[in-house]
Amino acid sequence: MVELKYFQDRQRHLVCAPYSRENLHKMADALMINRCWFHAKPYPHYDVPKTRDLFFVKMISPREILKICREGSRNG
Repeated sequence: MVELKYFQDRQRHLVCAPYSRENLHKMADALMINRCWFHAKPYPHYDVPKTRDLFFVKMISPREILKICREGSRNG
């Protein structure tokens, strides 16, 4: 089993690596994140409301979030 790493930007977009739709949903289940926060387009990700503090998630730039999504979409 691959260990997922979680990343969030300042706009509270949440993704994981390795990136895939399946892994995003596994991440949501592990973090007890509501599936209604999932956004499929333009790149699958979760938006996390301000009421949820995910202090253990690594903060990265929006550009890095996009890079993870683009590279994952090409590889999967």
